[in-house]
Amino acid sequence: MSTSTYIKVCGGVAAVWALGLLFVPPFSQAVETLLLVFLSTNAR
Repeated sequence: MSTSTYIKVCGGVAAVWALGLLFVPPFSQAVETLLLVFLSTNAR
């Protein structure tokens, strides 16, 4: 995969991720829950 294609794919994934977090409440809630579980299990 060339560098320009890789940058476009990463940009597209980041845009879909951000829009999903902003406009799809169940998705953002699931991400928040998973991050909180991860952080709480790794906290010391």
